[in-house]
Amino acid sequence: MRIHNTNTDKLIVAHVPVRDGQAAVVGDFELPGVPGRGARIALDFVDPGGAVTGRLLPTGRPRDTVAGVEASLVDATNPMVFVRAADLGLRGSEAPEVVDADPALAERLEGIRAAAARLMGVPPSPAVPKIAFVAAPEPFAALDGRAYGPEDCDVQARVISMGRCHRAFALTAAMCLAVAAQIDGTVVHEVLRAPVAGPVRLAHPSGVLPLAARVSRRADGPHAEHVTVYRTARRLMEGFVLVP
Repeated sequence: MRIHNTNTDKLIVAHVPVRDGQAAVVGDFELPGVPGRGARIALDFVDPGGAVTGRLLPTGRPRDTVAGVEASLVDATNPMVFVRAADLGLRGSEAPEVVDADPALAERLEGIRAAAARLMGVPPSPAVPKIAFVAAPEPFAALDGRAYGPEDCDVQARVISMGRCHRAFALTAAMCLAVAAQIDGTVVHEVLRAPVAGPVRLAHPSGVLPLAARVSRRADGPHAEHVTVYRTARRLMEGFVLVP
């Protein structure tokens, strides 16, 4: 199934499992924060780079120094600023309420974000770009109490939007992270547990989210071919229409 996103003028390809000629609903795929399990639907967002700035790497570099810290400025589905958790004195596994309770940290993150926006050429806005701090995997407990080990994920991150730490990683921000993970030289690629051939498993407060991205090399730099997110199928309604 092909869907044209009129908001971004980008193509989305949906891979819907079918059984006996009908869309499958039952399956064992599970998303953190979503009740139950279901059949997995893969959504390919085609050519997501440069959604706002017109370039996958708005500065032309995978890493810049912004407000005194190294940061990767990446624009795929949405512009993002990625910094190392360690450079902020963090581990990357902090609970959202811990991040939100630190006004000095909030001020520093906002300063980095605002400086990065100017470098990216993004008009001033409290929402765009978003900023996230990333770290190598370590054991953590999700908000529902489920425990994860470092082998359960490939990268750990927290995303800040409108000055608050999200309880679940915003999907467009996660998609940008998946693309950044495939670009040599970014801080996201640097902290990966190991080179990732398949989906990147992102550890965030609500659990582990798998995403996949394909990035190719061109003469003018890296190019995001597509980024893939996964959803669970749900039957929303069913019924009968009587035709005379």
